[in-house]
Amino acid sequence: MLQVLTASSFAFSHGANDIANAIGPFAAIIDILRTGTINEESAVPVMAMATFGIALVAGLWFIGKEVIDTVGSRITEIFPVTGFAAELGATLVILLATKMGIPVSSTHILVGAVIGIGMLNRNANWTLMRPIAMAWVITLPAAATMAAIFFFLLKAIFGY
Repeated sequence: MLQVLTASSFAFSHGANDIANAIGPFAAIIDILRTGTINEESAVPVMAMATFGIALVAGLWFIGKEVIDTVGSRITEIFPVTGFAAELGATLVILLATKMGIPVSSTHILVGAVIGIGMLNRNANWTLMRPIAMAWVITLPAAATMAAIFFFLLKAIFGY
């Protein structure tokens, strides 16, 4: 029963941080298009919040199953008490980062918590962790490169 509570709290923290990470730049762009200036703060339209929430659920529903399977059963064996500990630890880290205004990845934090459980139980799947860790190293520069490419393309097209 407690794991239902921690799963719900993790979902809350995930929305508080990851959706905020995604909607922050979007809200800034909407504000710039509306006002024509760059402001330090901009309101987040309720419709945008609803749309991003729906997109999160849709992504989870349609293509998140592999990640759920990997984190939930392939990194290490999870029992109710270890699942509770991993979710509670991950939730607290995410909420702390959110309160401090630090953008973090909820999925990376949960994977870290689950691998921590696997290390303590001495049954972590290190073979699976290699490609996960490599993806962590690759995604930041890959995203930065793709954003730069799209920025220069849009700049060339629209002349901004």
